[in-house]
Amino acid sequence: MTTQQIGVKAIIERDNKILFIKRSNDYGEISNSWDIPGGRTEFGEEPEAGLKREIKEETGLEVEEVKQILDASTVFKNEEKHIIRITYLCTVKNANIKLSNEHTEIQWIKKDELKEVVFKDKILKKVIEKFIQ
Repeated sequence: MTTQQIGVKAIIERDNKILFIKRSNDYGEISNSWDIPGGRTEFGEEPEAGLKREIKEETGLEVEEVKQILDASTVFKNEEKHIIRITYLCTVKNANIKLSNEHTEIQWIKKDELKEVVFKDKILKKVIEKFIQ
């Protein structure tokens, strides 16, 4: 059975830095790599509502403002799973992070240092490159 899902991700900006979270060992070839908060929306859920929920679940942070959409891309997990990934630019109310068990570390990286970071996720790499132009 083929499925299509909506994935939402957030570049969270604070004090000219971007929040990155390191994936746990449960993600195959992209395990232990830097990522940004996000996940999949639930059936019937608005993308921005799903984004806020995912950020809260993964980091404990509350979104202050969803500023804009930075990217929309297609991800094919296999021949039967198609994901539309929307990446937003957001700010949060505070920086008191409490990671879920899906991630192992956090790091706030200055925008001018992002060129030095290696991203295994090709879509994240594309989004970051566009963002820092």
